[in-house]
Amino acid sequence: MLRKNSIFIKILVLMLSGILVISLLLTLASSTISERILLNQVIKNASANMNHVKDELLNYNDQVVNTMLQISSSSEFRNYITKPANTPQEQINLVMSLGKYIDLYKDYLSPEKSHIIVSALPGLGGRHYSSNALKWDKIPQDIVSTYMTEDGKIPNRIRYNSSPDLFVETVPYDNYIFATKPLVHSGTGWMYGYAAVVMDEQNIYRKYSPYISEGIHISLISSDGTILSSSRKDSISKKNTTLLSLAGQVSEQGGVWSDSEDKQTYISYYLPEFNAYLLEEIDQLTAFAPLYRISTEILTVISVVLLVTMPFVYSLSRRITRPLSQLVKTMQTSKGDNLKFHPLKEGDSYETNVLTKAYNRMIREIDQYTDKLVYEQQERRKADLNALQMQINPHFLYNTLSSIKYLAKMHRTDEVDQTIDSLISMLQSTLGSTEDMVTVETEIETLKHYVFINRIRYGEQIGVHYEIAEDCSQLLVPKLIIQPFVENAFFHAFPGIASGNIHIFIRRLEERLMIEIMDDGVGMSSTVEQINEKKKHHLSGIGVNNVHARIQLLFGADYGVQIESEAGYGTAIKITLPVTQSVEQMND
Repeated sequence: MLRKNSIFIKILVLMLSGILVISLLLTLASSTISERILLNQVIKNASANMNHVKDELLNYNDQVVNTMLQISSSSEFRNYITKPANTPQEQINLVMSLGKYIDLYKDYLSPEKSHIIVSALPGLGGRHYSSNALKWDKIPQDIVSTYMTEDGKIPNRIRYNSSPDLFVETVPYDNYIFATKPLVHSGTGWMYGYAAVVMDEQNIYRKYSPYISEGIHISLISSDGTILSSSRKDSISKKNTTLLSLAGQVSEQGGVWSDSEDKQTYISYYLPEFNAYLLEEIDQLTAFAPLYRISTEILTVISVVLLVTMPFVYSLSRRITRPLSQLVKTMQTSKGDNLKFHPLKEGDSYETNVLTKAYNRMIREIDQYTDKLVYEQQERRKADLNALQMQINPHFLYNTLSSIKYLAKMHRTDEVDQTIDSLISMLQSTLGSTEDMVTVETEIETLKHYVFINRIRYGEQIGVHYEIAEDCSQLLVPKLIIQPFVENAFFHAFPGIASGNIHIFIRRLEERLMIEIMDDGVGMSSTVEQINEKKKHHLSGIGVNNVHARIQLLFGADYGVQIESEAGYGTAIKITLPVTQSVEQMND
């Protein structure tokens, strides 16, 4: 079973993620570098194209300028629109004079796909002329006030404008641009009329249309934000101050600016002749779509390669980590009290071989040390028990011998014999045997001898009662496990009390042996340590706390001594042991 934090999983994830990260970084780097190189090349080409467009527009502007110069310098045009004609003959003469002039200079008066309008100022009763023969009589009356006036004045210069409805009834073009110029007398400075050149917007569009492609747009924006010409036809003649501001900023920053976040690049030139900005917008996401599609295809290839390499990476990772997994499995099955010597096979990689040798050497040393430690603990426990058994309280011996002497003087020979027999039996039990475990029957017999001696000394006012289950008599218990608590009851439970009782219950509860010692004395502290402090004179030298520690040392933390005591009601001691059968019971 694979664990999520195993070294195999970590190596596998590390290798796969490493391949993935490196592939992504290479793809990102190549895509970024390619995009940067492509963008630089596009900007270089676009700048060259924009310069070419600018030159074309300036050439076209020269045609418009020449037309305006011919009109403004022509007396024929001035006479036609301003000179009074009182008779039909005078009117015919003006028309014929103008016609001859137009025929003579028609090459300078007809920019490509355009027509001219020459008109006296509105409201002064003058005439007008239009080369648009289809609708020559439709001349806008507000052209001067709306498109030629600036801050209340009419500047003497050419202005380019666009309007969706000014010439909508007269021009045959889908979109149009018109240039206006006031007609001023050179000698007096008197403005006698104006000239307008109405051009097909396609004349401008054709200058930059070869450089339009998907994601690339070019616009000509006047200084008031009106779109004079654009590759987006629906924006022509509309005002866009945001685009105007952008064009101005880009022009001030050298003509080229790229927005890396929005993937937009702008190229802008200011054309003073048009009083307008020539702006190219490059949408990199659209213009460079093939490049991004290549990046997506590369990512697809990387994903396929990653899937193909996964079995190889898995096999390689498994081969590297298998010896370590075997080492971990062996260590998991060789721990705690079941530690055995399990030598591992050597001969894998250098690092694994070193770990295997170190593990084999460690297990060998641990086995040797464990055997030695177990032997030493067994010997130490026997020595401790022998030492405890040798710690018979001399006061107990003195008092017992004094009692025997007293009985002898009183010629109570039978009681002298019984007392001596009980003392001999106790000494045999405590000093004559080094065994850790005795049967319940033997432990109770030793306890009865101790109780008999105490009754000789203190009388029979304290009764001791035994309730031993029949199936418990041959079970094994640690030696001298009950006597310290009975002794403690004799000395501390009945101070100044005429009589009392001590009850001893031993029974089996499933796989546990329960021993209870209860008295109806004055009660005492309910902690093992405090009881052990009160009890200073035990027959065997084995204290209450020692009993609890011995039980847990032999059988574990699930077993031991529990004490319940309440002043005026007595004390209850509960000793919990595992059921341990004697050799005779196991043979039966």
